Amino acid sequence: MSEERRFKRGGKPGRSYLPLAIMILYLVAVRLTIARNPDMFRSAAQAAVFTWPMLAIVAAVGLGGTWIARRTDRFPEMWDRRVSMVWRLWTPALLGLVLGGVAILVDRATHWTTLAAQQMKLPSIHIDAPASFLIYPGGAIIVSILCALIEPCTQDLNMHGGLLMTVAVFADDYLLNIGQVFLFRRAGFVAAVLLRVAFYVVWHMIWPAMS
Repeated sequence: MSEERRFKRGGKPGRSYLPLAIMILYLVAVRLTIARNPDMFRSAAQAAVFTWPMLAIVAAVGLGGTWIARRTDRFPEMWDRRVSMVWRLWTPALLGLVLGGVAILVDRATHWTTLAAQQMKLPSIHIDAPASFLIYPGGAIIVSILCALIEPCTQDLNMHGGLLMTVAVFADDYLLNIGQVFLFRRAGFVAAVLLRVAFYVVWHMIWPAMS
């Protein structure tokens, strides 16, 4: 085998398209729940992520990206039998928990979430439980499909807490995104999504309950 890790064609398409379909169906379930409970979000911008047009874009990009990834011979199937459960589940979960802990330390040192909430005139940037248990895994799926590499630019560079705070938060977000890229390449897209879900569990669910 060459030094570069390659995954030859011949895998079953269902091992990628079925996990993707489950993710999209989960997003649909979140959208239907939101329709019954429209006050679950902190802001209109958060709610806009789960509109039907946005979910249609996510589904289209997910399908296109999966089709392309399967033809590069560079990525495993989303649920590839050649990838061990250690890499598919436990490694991304552990990395997500660690990075969530780093995010908490950054927030304790800079108090950037308080500043961001004040800037947006919100009581908190975090969605309250139990709605957070439903929404943040869905957000992890959407971000992973659409914009894992550009997300920090859209949410971190407009903060007004000073250069040091911006650099610290930006670096933490990019470590998360680089981790997703690595896991996508090494263990498949499910592992990449799980990393962000684990991060959100610590950052958006446990930390607000503690602070």
